[in-house]
Amino acid sequence: MDKRTTIGAICLSLAFFFSEFTIGPMWAIPMDIAPRYSGTASGFMNTGSALAAVLSPQAFGYLVDVTGNWHVPFAVSLGLLVAGAVLAFSMRVEVPFQETAAA
Repeated sequence: MDKRTTIGAICLSLAFFFSEFTIGPMWAIPMDIAPRYSGTASGFMNTGSALAAVLSPQAFGYLVDVTGNWHVPFAVSLGLLVAGAVLAFSMRVEVPFQETAAA
C-alpha cells in the first residue's frame, strides 16, 4: 500500500468519526422542539435522511455524467453541508412547538 492510499484511508476514517459526533444531538432535537410529538418529528427527520440516502447517489452520478467532472458533485455536497451548518443557527429549540386550536 502506498503512502497516498494510507493518508486517504486515515482522512476518510477521521471524517467519518467526526461526522458521527452530530448523531446524538440530531436525535435530541425533536425532543427539544416538540416533546409531545417527538416520535412524529423523529419520523419526519428519519424519512428525510432516508430520502437523501436514496437520491444523493443518483444525483451525484447524474452530475458526473452531465458535467464529466467529479469536482462538481463534491462542490454541491460541500455547499449543502455549509448551508445546513448556517441554517442550524436559525433553530430556536428554546421555543417549544405550540398546537393551534382547531377552528
